[in-house]
Amino acid sequence: MRKPCRILHVVTQMNRAGMENRLMDIYKNIDRTQIQFDFYTLRETAGEFDEEIKALGGKVFYNKPMNIVTMYSSLRNFNLFLIKNKEYKIVHCHLNQWSGLMLGSAKRAGILTRIAHSRTSLEGYSLKNIIKNIVKIPVNYTATHKFAVSYKAGVWLYGARAMKNSKVKILPNAIKMDDFHFDNDLRITTRKKLNISGKFVMIHVGNIKPEKNHLFLLEIFEKVLIRNKHAILLIVGKDHMNGIVKKKAKELKLNNVYFLGSRTDICELLNAADVFVFPSKYEGFPGSVVEAQCTGLSCYISDRITSEVILSDLVETIPLTAKPEEWADIIINKNYLNRKDMVPILKNTEYDVERSAELYKRFYLLEMRIKDV
Repeated sequence: MRKPCRILHVVTQMNRAGMENRLMDIYKNIDRTQIQFDFYTLRETAGEFDEEIKALGGKVFYNKPMNIVTMYSSLRNFNLFLIKNKEYKIVHCHLNQWSGLMLGSAKRAGILTRIAHSRTSLEGYSLKNIIKNIVKIPVNYTATHKFAVSYKAGVWLYGARAMKNSKVKILPNAIKMDDFHFDNDLRITTRKKLNISGKFVMIHVGNIKPEKNHLFLLEIFEKVLIRNKHAILLIVGKDHMNGIVKKKAKELKLNNVYFLGSRTDICELLNAADVFVFPSKYEGFPGSVVEAQCTGLSCYISDRITSEVILSDLVETIPLTAKPEEWADIIINKNYLNRKDMVPILKNTEYDVERSAELYKRFYLLEMRIKDV
């Protein structure tokens, strides 16, 4: 029996976050008798998914973090790793601006299939973003294949010309839709468990990072509370801002904000909520918005988020320039009755992980020159 083709995915660390969740969904749904994923991480410690990866037959390798100071040694280590581990013929890189440099190391090691996968779309002119715009330049010369989760993400990493010339393949973040059905009994049970029965519940799912705009989310919720004193805000995600958002909630005396941290029961929490609010400054393709739509949840997202994420009339975009009270008015005035399960409507699209995993398999096998489909 032929051994599965091993694909090396290059990531920062396999923790529970947007890109990592989506990549794990693909991994768990791909035919692992033919395709096996291994992960090369830019961290020297284990990630939250590492044990599950190993249980699925994958391997996890570690390198030091990539930054301007460690860049040379990190790239050299990766080059030496690939020279030593000649079984890898395909390197799939998910490092955004660092992808070009990492794939340069892969090119020098003789890797013929080098995939860059743009997962974000940065905006703004901070020093950090300027540096990222410089660091990303090599990607168009070192990647043999260019993927992006959305048009905006493709423009950011590869440029408008590459998108115009159809040199970038759009592969939107897909989810396992069957994990996100709406179930009214589950809704009732979860609300009782969280002690939020009878409340108007807003939810945000996304790690606490500056681009997710949680501070503005708190301002919106403050105005919602004026209109409905029984409102609750659930914030789901790992804190990457050293408690700044929690501190702001205390300053605003928002006692009805529940910081739930990183969770595995996202479907239950979405079922328990009444509205999904997502005022990000920028995104690649936020899979959490798709998850929310599957559960029939009304979604309010900023106009900075790529339009590809709008799969139904449940989503309404609001200008990020609108004031918090304007967001609150729109959210409160919505009729949330007659919620229904949207999975039967949205399934079997390119946003469902089973179909997406099949597309990945076909691509990898074609690159490995194996006639399978």
